[in-house]
Amino acid sequence: MESKELTLLTVEEMAEVLRIGRSSAYELCRQNEFPVIRIGRSIRIPRKALLDWIHQVSQGEYFDERS
Repeated sequence: MESKELTLLTVEEMAEVLRIGRSSAYELCRQNEFPVIRIGRSIRIPRKALLDWIHQVSQGEYFDERS
């Protein structure tokens, strides 16, 4: 039987993956760019959702067009 383990990251772990500061990571969570799970005052980010979001961003779906 296949294990379907859900891996949840803290905001600090998400910041490490993205190589951004903690404040920027919290701002992304506030912007609802990808699903976050709130447990009381804690925020957790599903690893797969973050990786899917990174893939979408790398494809140009979220980049602002600035000239």
